[in-house]
Amino acid sequence: MTFKEMMADKKIKRRACICWSLSLLPVLLTIFTSLPWHSAVLYSTWLLFAPFLYKVKVQYPDHFEEPLSQLRLEGKMLHVKQHQLEIADVSKVAIDKMNDHTAFIDFPYNMYGKLKFSFPLEQLPSVKTFFRQHCPHIQIVS
Repeated sequence: MTFKEMMADKKIKRRACICWSLSLLPVLLTIFTSLPWHSAVLYSTWLLFAPFLYKVKVQYPDHFEEPLSQLRLEGKMLHVKQHQLEIADVSKVAIDKMNDHTAFIDFPYNMYGKLKFSFPLEQLPSVKTFFRQHCPHIQIVS
């Protein structure tokens, strides 16, 4: 299972849990108020099936053929795409294989999703080497 499939699966499970929890609310309202029982049953049924009625849209990251062109180190600042991060503020970076042809990089503890981009799988070792050489304190999460 890839990172993006895992995140989409988490969102579906979270929404399902919320909807299933909320489905008990109309039943309780029927008991404690004058809400008609058939309204409570219809609303509870809708909430039970709501998570399965729509699809989670997975957003694909920007793709760059040369990932090192998007990573630059100047003094105590790390430049990623058009954004700047202080190196001291970055503790972890997610770098992993996305599928058979692409890999991705993301900074989930800093600017989750904004700095995410994909690149050819062949470039994966060079991106990891960049962080190991220039930013040894940053933990690479795979």
